[in-house]
Amino acid sequence: MMDGSKIKVVARFGLMLVALTLSGCSVGQGSGAASGTLFVLDCSSAGDYCDSSGVCGTPSSAAAYDLKPDFFAGEPIEQLTQFPANGLPLSGSLPRTNRITIRLQRSGKQFENNDALIFDVVDSYEVARCVRGREIVVPGQPNQHDYDDRYCYRASLIGPARVRISVVGGILHSSLSPRMTCTRPVDATADDAFPIDGVVQTAVNGDWKSWIEFTDFGSAAQNEQPDPSLRTAVSSAFRIGLEQRLYASAFSLTLQDQKVVTAQENFVPPRSPDIGGALTGWFDFDLSRGQGAQIFP
Repeated sequence: MMDGSKIKVVARFGLMLVALTLSGCSVGQGSGAASGTLFVLDCSSAGDYCDSSGVCGTPSSAAAYDLKPDFFAGEPIEQLTQFPANGLPLSGSLPRTNRITIRLQRSGKQFENNDALIFDVVDSYEVARCVRGREIVVPGQPNQHDYDDRYCYRASLIGPARVRISVVGGILHSSLSPRMTCTRPVDATADDAFPIDGVVQTAVNGDWKSWIEFTDFGSAAQNEQPDPSLRTAVSSAFRIGLEQRLYASAFSLTLQDQKVVTAQENFVPPRSPDIGGALTGWFDFDLSRGQGAQIFP
């Protein structure tokens, strides 16, 4: 027979196991969708990518594709690299960039054996400013936006914030890796209008080739305050906390072969794409801790 102290130890251990089990179950839970069209040349030994009806995609006519995401994860990362501000040299006083990698996967299997759609939020602070939608009052002048109009568009004061997905100087990138669908390791990146002069311009009504609209981005939204001039400024140390919501009510992606984008960036003749297409969808989940939420263990 166990004495009282041993019974307490066993009980505590049992409670710990229950707690770990419950917390582990939350990793990957969420809801969302991502579907559209896709082509992948030499997708597998059987040939090019074909949809469920047998129609095979080509660069001129992509086939139907549905990611059917069943696993949702976010991995916050403190960017180790410090970027200069306004052309000034780096200094130890500059804040580090907080980023978060968001993944929609077909299953909870390893990333290397999965179809995965990735949203790489390169600068959480800039995205949070867009979602916050704060305006700065300037006496005698129209209010100024407290966010970068080149990468942020707001159709209304309390509606979702549209963030530009841009390869060139962007605050958010996105890519598709169909590694369960195809045995060939190919990746498609969300395309954007490439500026020949390297200068990123604003777009009318947020009409970008690739974008995502956030309704909730951690604690960033302050839509309960209808007057944007009364919303507080976002801290430069902004982070997405555990159990905070990541809700993108919509996204639209124009997918391009990464090697084609690289050729554009290097101003070399374009190469023929092996992958491409377009996806639309949404996602909604709470950030959870756990190994399943990490791309690397």
